[in-house]
Amino acid sequence: MKSLIINSVLCIALVLLGACNKTKDLFKPTLEIIISVGNLEFSDLGGTKTFEFKSNYDWNITSSDPLCVVSPASGKKDQGALITVTLPENFQSERKFSLTINSDDSQRVLVVKQSGKNGAMTAAEIVVDNFDILPEYNNSIYMPISFVQEMGIQRIFNSEQKIEYYKHDLADLVASWSSNATKVTVNNTIQESGITKNNYQGEVTFRFYALDNSYKDYKIKLTNPEDSWSGLPVLVLTTDDKKDIVSKEIWSMGKFKLDPQGNTNTAELEGITEIRGRGNSTWNMPKKPFALKLKDKASGTFMGMNPHKRWALLANYSDKTSLRNKVAFELGKKLNLPWTSDSRFVEVIVNGKFMGNYLLTEQIKIDKNRVNIDEIDNKETDPTKISGGWLMEVDRYYSNGETRYFRPAISQIPIIVKDPEDANTEQMNYIANYFNTFEKMIFPSLPQGVAYNQSTQHLGGTPDSTQYGKYIDINSFVNYWIVQEITENRDSRLPGSVYMHKGVNQKLVMGPLWDFDLTTFLGSRSWLHYNYVPSELEYNTLEYRAVYYNQLFKDAKFKAKVKERWNAIYSSLLNDIPKFIDKEYNTIKKSLDLNWIDVGETDNQGIWALSDEDKSSGGRNHDKNLKSDDAVNKLRSNYLIRINWMNSQINSW
Repeated sequence: MKSLIINSVLCIALVLLGACNKTKDLFKPTLEIIISVGNLEFSDLGGTKTFEFKSNYDWNITSSDPLCVVSPASGKKDQGALITVTLPENFQSERKFSLTINSDDSQRVLVVKQSGKNGAMTAAEIVVDNFDILPEYNNSIYMPISFVQEMGIQRIFNSEQKIEYYKHDLADLVASWSSNATKVTVNNTIQESGITKNNYQGEVTFRFYALDNSYKDYKIKLTNPEDSWSGLPVLVLTTDDKKDIVSKEIWSMGKFKLDPQGNTNTAELEGITEIRGRGNSTWNMPKKPFALKLKDKASGTFMGMNPHKRWALLANYSDKTSLRNKVAFELGKKLNLPWTSDSRFVEVIVNGKFMGNYLLTEQIKIDKNRVNIDEIDNKETDPTKISGGWLMEVDRYYSNGETRYFRPAISQIPIIVKDPEDANTEQMNYIANYFNTFEKMIFPSLPQGVAYNQSTQHLGGTPDSTQYGKYIDINSFVNYWIVQEITENRDSRLPGSVYMHKGVNQKLVMGPLWDFDLTTFLGSRSWLHYNYVPSELEYNTLEYRAVYYNQLFKDAKFKAKVKERWNAIYSSLLNDIPKFIDKEYNTIKKSLDLNWIDVGETDNQGIWALSDEDKSSGGRNHDKNLKSDDAVNKLRSNYLIRINWMNSQINSW
């Protein structure tokens, strides 16, 4: 009995001891593992990836393959770790690895996947999908150069390519490629796509290897023919989204770079800019004009011109000579207009596409180096301060989204207010009243409410310069008229692109000059503004309209001032401007050859083709169907015909 009791107590003790042990397990912390990723995926190029790991127990990680390297491979409890997984490049098919995480008595498995190149086993299997020299890897390469072209479903490797439209020394260029080769060498030196530089001044052989160490050679011959670039500086524009510029209203963010191309008087420039389209009829032409708004004014010291943020790129698509705007600006400078845009010829590349010859031009803006008048805030209402800061454009496109414009009671010419931007009501009332007041002096006898046209011009009366001269700068009206008549600028009688400005407590000034690429320098022998009065239909429909000159020439004093000014400047106009035409043409002659595809030429002789209308009529300037030499000769000849005719007419007054 005593033995039975002892055995029973021992059993109970063992049970209790077991129970105690089980109770102790209840106090063991539950395993907690934190992994920041699910699975890992690598490209065929390999490399490293990381993930965060933490466990409340000591841990270690084992890899299923030594190719998949893990570091660190173990750690202590409660100490977080950044785990790095490294894979080599995979030249074969897709592969998988597993990482086993051991912590306490548990395991977790992380799957690592890597795509494969399906690398060539032998040289016969080597494929080069693309081989390029790209702008993203080369600072002075502006257009992609591709040695592999798609021909239907085939890819053809063309070992000879050219850098065209700009000059490059061919040294230290970086090639990039995609291939199933296991390695690539040049002269036994390992090559890395998008990284390794080589000198392409001679033929370069790239050797692509297969897994069995056999290889295939690809010979690269890159040239930069001298006849493929003009020598002009190159302005490179790149939008951040690499998309074409398709809007005149929406600015695209981007970058610019001016490459001097060896011109010693030109500094290299680069910076951030916004880009958009510009122009009215010119925007609808194949070769688009652009506007630039630089982030930093200091970066806009283009080719010796004064620094500014705002610039225009004039495409001159209608002008076979590309010289009309340039010559008109030179006339403005000769005649000492208060300010005339400075400009330089450049070649333009946009998002890797060569656009040809452009005139980089100072945009008309109020600035101490441009239209030199004080700006006024659009909130200003003080009558003593709102008399200036006015920059205006007479333009028949006034109704195309413009919100600040007016039409004086007599002339009814549409005047768009450029500055102050969003002029307030008091400001708009001031400038409209100013025009209405001096127009009454220019049309002193015209009855109120009577439209001024051919049937009523006899009612206009004779203006007196001592009266209207209190409101307008007569000298600017004289010089502006001379330029418009010499150039025969039809746009100024549409009306279009006719600018005026007015400073604080100053008179109204004609100018600056703008827009001379269409229907100019035609060599005609008739006046454009001197005696022009709109017909009743033209007046009512705004088909054509001129600015005051028919009335101003009724004033004997104004007419005498024009004659005096003409005779003072005629000799310079006769001798200097033809020389200027020849000098500028010599500068851009090669550029024009690259720009145009003339009649009978193949596409590789230029980039902008002639339309059927251009070929038959010569376009708006009657010269697009001519060779550049002949078009420039015609421009010069028409210019001389025009000023000699004007000279005889003016001196007969």
